[in-house]
Amino acid sequence: MISVLKTWKMYQHTLWKPGTDYPVLGAVPYTNFYCDDQPYPGFFADMETRCQAWHYCDIDGRQASFLCPNGTVFSQGVASCDWWFNVRCALSPALYRLNARLYRRKKQSRPKPHRLIDKKLISEIFL
Repeated sequence: MISVLKTWKMYQHTLWKPGTDYPVLGAVPYTNFYCDDQPYPGFFADMETRCQAWHYCDIDGRQASFLCPNGTVFSQGVASCDWWFNVRCALSPALYRLNARLYRRKKQSRPKPHRLIDKKLISEIFL
């Protein structure tokens, strides 16, 4: 039985071309992706990098950018890196809306009135 790794090593140079079939970036490049352009926080594949780079947009608007290892790209559907042949990068923008489920807010309940501090309460606390 041939292992997956052995098969990969045997055929990777003949079947797939790095840089052609899948991106091979060494560092996160500057792109035109900005969290300010997104309607909600979450995880976003970067289309300019053919999904090898991805961004996390924090709830307060901060952006952190990351790079999937070579041979993998960001799968918007599962919000993680996966083998390039398992991901349809072109569909990523249509799946950005999945991030809306990450920060659902519970309906706010009415605040309870504060307990007033009076002489009686102070005397009970500080006997």
